[in-house]
Amino acid sequence: MQVSIIIPAFNASLYIKETINSILLQKEIDFEIIIIDDGSTDKTKEIIDSFDDKRIFYFYQHNQGVSAARNEGLEKAKGEFIIFFDADDVMLENFLYSRVNYLKQHSELDFISGELLKFNGKEISNRIYRGVSPQGANEILLYNSDVVTCPSNYVFKKTFLLSNHLKFNSLLSSTADRFFLLQCVLKGRTKCVNFDEKLLYRISKNSMSAQLNSKLVNDNELFYKELRAYSLIPQSIKKESLKKGYYILSASFFKIFDLKKALFYFLQLAKVFAKAKL
Repeated sequence: MQVSIIIPAFNASLYIKETINSILLQKEIDFEIIIIDDGSTDKTKEIIDSFDDKRIFYFYQHNQGVSAARNEGLEKAKGEFIIFFDADDVMLENFLYSRVNYLKQHSELDFISGELLKFNGKEISNRIYRGVSPQGANEILLYNSDVVTCPSNYVFKKTFLLSNHLKFNSLLSSTADRFFLLQCVLKGRTKCVNFDEKLLYRISKNSMSAQLNSKLVNDNELFYKELRAYSLIPQSIKKESLKKGYYILSASFFKIFDLKKALFYFLQLAKVFAKAKL
């Protein structure tokens, strides 16, 4: 088996048929699709069951979150290469072949990414975004606006993930992608390649990351706590990273009217500025 495509699915009935179809159109690659249904209550299973393809494997689990679903998929994966693909994204033709073939030809790399286009199902953006470069830690922690951390855009060597015990942090939800990719960047070697076959990365108004609410803000707060707990912020950018992080947290808590935490992170931001002047 060459590639295991792991799809976490939670109430994904609106888009998962289009996603699976885009994968089944991939040629010249031996792959399996592992779908981990994370407690869906819609017609996700019914849609998946409508496909008559032996390369599709469906598993149900009680709702545990996207990170747990991806980790479960990795446990079941048989492929040499791994893609954690979102249930609403779309592969263009030869997406798999171009990436896997490149990774095979460059043994020095542990994972790769390409360019992507954002779309809403009807319109595709003109702006081209990309995956992380070898300086990915800086790009992730300093929020490079050209870089997208969506797992669908990355192909990993399974041996790299397993040998470094790399899994998604089950405590995190919307920030789990960034946290996982940061761990991978700090452990491995990567490159963003200008493939013709770009990812179509779906942007929805109803997506978790598009709505500022207490769940999202608290998850972002936990993201920074986990970064410090695992010592994942490189010393060279620690001050700049914490400035951005504390500013984001202070402003976000203010917007959801949690003034106590907004003030707390404003004071943390002030401390970082004060230390920088010393």
